[in-house]
Amino acid sequence: MNKNYFGYKTTVLIFFIMILNSNLCIARDNNMVTINDQYNLEITGFIPEMLQSKYWIKTLKKPDEIILTKEEIDTFNQNNYSHCKKLVNLEHFKLAWSRDQIQKLIAKTSKKPTKKRYCNGKLLKPAFFDKLHANLNLENIPRIVIPKYAITVRRTEIRSFPTPIRIFSEIDDYEFDRLMETALYPIDPIVILHTSRDGKWFFAQCYNYLAWIPVDDVAIGTKKEIFSMINRKDFLVVTGKKVFTGFNPINSSISELQLDMGVRIPLSKKNEITEQIDGQHPMGNYVVKLPTRNSNGDIKWKSGFINMSDDVHLGYLPYTRKNIIQQAFKFLGQRYGWGGMFNARDCTSFILDIFRTMGLVIPRNSSEQGKLSYGKFHSLPKDLSLDEKISLFKKIPPVTPVYMNGHAMLYLNRIGNDFFIIHDFTNLRTKENGMIKTTRARSVFITPLINTFLSSGKTYLEGLYGAREYR
Repeated sequence: MNKNYFGYKTTVLIFFIMILNSNLCIARDNNMVTINDQYNLEITGFIPEMLQSKYWIKTLKKPDEIILTKEEIDTFNQNNYSHCKKLVNLEHFKLAWSRDQIQKLIAKTSKKPTKKRYCNGKLLKPAFFDKLHANLNLENIPRIVIPKYAITVRRTEIRSFPTPIRIFSEIDDYEFDRLMETALYPIDPIVILHTSRDGKWFFAQCYNYLAWIPVDDVAIGTKKEIFSMINRKDFLVVTGKKVFTGFNPINSSISELQLDMGVRIPLSKKNEITEQIDGQHPMGNYVVKLPTRNSNGDIKWKSGFINMSDDVHLGYLPYTRKNIIQQAFKFLGQRYGWGGMFNARDCTSFILDIFRTMGLVIPRNSSEQGKLSYGKFHSLPKDLSLDEKISLFKKIPPVTPVYMNGHAMLYLNRIGNDFFIIHDFTNLRTKENGMIKTTRARSVFITPLINTFLSSGKTYLEGLYGAREYR
């Protein structure tokens, strides 16, 4: 037979295989359900490709450029502790406080509401708040208060009053608990200043918040014991939305423990690791140190496992725009959680957790991040026209947090004649036949700044007062 014949047959065979594969691909593509197949977003300028982080990374000129080195981040954090009074360096916390100082701090945190509040659909009477106020235990604050150090052993809540009861501004509300301040994650150090009358709550300071935390969710230790562990040179950072420790049939307190994005976890040293840990060989895992609470409420550090396949990183992520975008998109679609409700996060903890993975220390609330934090600020005065704001906004680098009163967002980039953001927000307002249409969003998503609107009818861009580069 002629060699050309075999070559011809081979070519034909490859050609038919290619056609078959392409048809299969087309069939698979035709069977794929896209966002437009399920629901209509009606967001001007939005295209489904925007749902992928790689779309936005490709729009950047230098996505891998280091914004700040590790040493520069350390300097930034030191400057932020000095610059922003809402941030507290717990390693240098004041050693003694007067009764009057603690009473003033509690009075500022635990204020009785002046407006109507509801619980389980019923109007709360003044007696309810009198009872909460009595639990503040103000009369039993000693003349001199010596703070105690502790650490969180699980995800928990910080609240404005020492109670787990959820209260709301509207009779049918279930999303905005007015006593909810913020969520704390495991391995967060705190300083205890006071205990509630029922003994179930500590009035405590974390690095960016001061309020009440459940006693059962923390373990007490010495300052040296806590910081020598959490400041270990070798550590993991949770870079996924959340990861879980390995299942442990012997020690339930560290079994499938939820660790949220940004949590820093000390790694066990080689001489601390045995061949068997609670009946399992450590192979395929990172061995980490986890705080647990003994029967006296004190710290007992245990060795636990985090799978090497989990979304974690040895040390902090490099501080780059690519990493900021990739981290932000891991929250895409997550339900909005006011103050950390629903095991989720709100607009500012969305920003906070992204930057925690790169080692930055920033404040908790939107006004603190936007107006009080250290970093390069870009002012967008309210009295400017839309065209003037557009002109100013063009100078703001992509992947910069932007702020309006009560809301924080991450600017992605300019596409066409609009600027797009990713944010954790409550209400989506678009225009339909010249009228503002409001839809409950309660989600992390991408929207434009010019073609989405505030309740006043102004564009999102007009509502911004500034942007803050954390550098």
